[in-house]
Amino acid sequence: MAKKAPVKAPLKLMLLAEVKGLGSLGDVVKVRAGYARNYLVPRGLATKQGDDTLQRVTAIRKRAAALEQKNQEQAKSAAAALANVSIHIESKSGEGGHLYGSVTAAMIAEALGKQGYKVAESGVTLENPIKELGIYDVALKLHGDVEAKVKLYVVSPAPDKSEKAKTEKAKPEKAKPEKAKK
Repeated sequence: MAKKAPVKAPLKLMLLAEVKGLGSLGDVVKVRAGYARNYLVPRGLATKQGDDTLQRVTAIRKRAAALEQKNQEQAKSAAAALANVSIHIESKSGEGGHLYGSVTAAMIAEALGKQGYKVAESGVTLENPIKELGIYDVALKLHGDVEAKVKLYVVSPAPDKSEKAKTEKAKPEKAKPEKAKK
């Protein structure tokens, strides 16, 4: 009969970053040796508990808090700038104003990008798909609890005047009769 390997006691580590399903920054967790050795420690997500570890964690927390504050302020200023922004999206429609398809979050984010406002596609909140022509208020989640609203005008494209001009130019002009050479 083969001998069973002894079960090693779990290791106590302090997390240096948030690990989904395990804990957040500064938490002391118990994990198996293989998980610590092969995943957490090589990626810099955790380290053994020690005197300097607590100082490192407090420094990381201060930097994270300062970065969060900066991002929050930027999001608030962006929300103030977006307060009076309107977007126009042209989409082909059938009778009754029903669109062939729908206006998506990606289209809205792209239209905002063309106007110089960088908004992630995941930040565009649509309650229902937009499938008709009209005016809509679209909520944008910029950061944390900072939100903004923009006006969205979904319109059908104007008929091309250039196509009419092309058809008129394409009509053959009356050819002048050539003089016969003698």
